[in-house]
Amino acid sequence: MNIVLYLKNLQGRGVQKVYLNLAKGLQELGCSVYFVIRENKIELDNKFLKHFYIFENIEVELDNLLSSLLNPILISNDVKITLNLKNINSKNIYYTVHMLWGERIFKQLRFLKWFELKQLYKNKQLIAVSDAVKKDLLTKVGIEPKSIEVIFDGFDIESIKKLANEPIDLSSDYMLNIGALSQEKNHKLLLRSYAKLNSPLDLIIIGSGKLEKSLKSLAKKLSIENKVHFVGFKSNPYPYIKNAKLVISTSTNEALPGVIIESLILNTPVVSTQSKGVSSILNGNLSPFVVKNSKLIEAISKALKNYPSIKVEDYDKFCYKKIASCYVDYISRRKNDE
Repeated sequence: MNIVLYLKNLQGRGVQKVYLNLAKGLQELGCSVYFVIRENKIELDNKFLKHFYIFENIEVELDNLLSSLLNPILISNDVKITLNLKNINSKNIYYTVHMLWGERIFKQLRFLKWFELKQLYKNKQLIAVSDAVKKDLLTKVGIEPKSIEVIFDGFDIESIKKLANEPIDLSSDYMLNIGALSQEKNHKLLLRSYAKLNSPLDLIIIGSGKLEKSLKSLAKKLSIENKVHFVGFKSNPYPYIKNAKLVISTSTNEALPGVIIESLILNTPVVSTQSKGVSSILNGNLSPFVVKNSKLIEAISKALKNYPSIKVEDYDKFCYKKIASCYVDYISRRKNDE
């Protein structure tokens, strides 16, 4: 199977890492994978890719690549870039959706974006990264796709465990939060809850963003500035996750929060406020640790005292190899349905 994966660039740890893990899994399944970006911005290792291209004249060069392949499949998170392609049948194009568009559109009153999405995704073959994303697209955005399948983001479990063994210099025990210092991550709730806990554990916050100054001011106002450590962006956050006593997520809008999955992989307890994508991860014995904002302090205290054993089955479904197989299965089923 010839599969072309297209992204804008390889800058960042979000969808970029997801696509690289997908490429790795597809290659291991025997697929011929052609990875295409249009901007020469690369922060992630891509040496394992057998076919890698940077196409600045993206529409022309991508079309030329597609014309050279037998019955190619194109997977992308960008609908617009594919609208003018001539050398691929639309039934061979799949679009991944990694965010809760409805939540974002109506919160920010972006009604032109809502209309645009309805048009762009109409009669398209979609892959939603969680049940929450699928429901959001169908009910809140109101799209009418040709088909839609839920396939989780894939994670390289062994690589994460290996990277987590790198040494870090920390002198005291701590709780951890990872995320951009933005409104959606709700760090104000995190800081206020931490202040009321009066815990002997420090709080480390990994991430950068425009709210850093105001959040540091809030920490000072709450008299916790000596126990809360804003350490900025970390290219390898896994040792921090592995050594944390607890990871806390207070995000308000998460499609499939990768930090929570990575925490389970590293056997670190997690508490999260209610965010629609979280239920795909923290379920079963872990579901009591997904709570309303008002119950966050209580959940943190409970988690620190007695957290259920984290089992392989709590995170193994996110293994990149299994996710790649889900993609191949979905594509094969769609072909048979045509």
